[in-house]
Amino acid sequence: EMFQSIVELQPRSAGGLGGMTVQDRAQAALDEIMERLPDQFVMSEIVERVEERSPYVNVFLQEIERMIDLTSEMRRSLSELALGLKGDLQITDVMEKLMQSLADNKVPDKWEAKAYPSRRPLNSWLSNLLERQKQLDTWTGELGLPKLTWLSGLFSPQSFLTAVKQTTARRNEWALDRTENQTDVTRFWDAGQIPGLN
Repeated sequence: EMFQSIVELQPRSAGGLGGMTVQDRAQAALDEIMERLPDQFVMSEIVERVEERSPYVNVFLQEIERMIDLTSEMRRSLSELALGLKGDLQITDVMEKLMQSLADNKVPDKWEAKAYPSRRPLNSWLSNLLERQKQLDTWTGELGLPKLTWLSGLFSPQSFLTAVKQTTARRNEWALDRTENQTDVTRFWDAGQIPGLN
């Protein structure tokens, strides 16, 4: 909080960070993000390939929908700002806020509202987003239950845990409300160490 207040007190005109203006810093961030954003998932193609809508499949489809929603907003707002910075559009208050967030290495509010909880600065947040996208890419290749799932890499980890309970309860004919998840802490540091994963 204190460091955020210090950043907000800094002058907003030219001469910051090596003589770069807010617009220059925002343009640099915009260019980098647009270059790094992966291709958009095509939901209709993924749904066509799904053979059975198990609880796990439903969770991953919901995760993909949320990723599409987030990355679509990112592309839309960045494209709009790019036009504003070129002078093709008048810069609105919303675009001004986006520009300031990019220049300050902060996740823009509109993106944060569609994303997962995170306190990371923008550059680290983007790297994390790309890792989350990679997990979903892997799933779309298999369309089944992955042998390994990065729980905190999901928008809604609780949904995945609920799917585990539902599947286990059905398979064993248990009452869902009496089924609980149990966590065993292991000493594995790498996915390659997990028996049967390879």
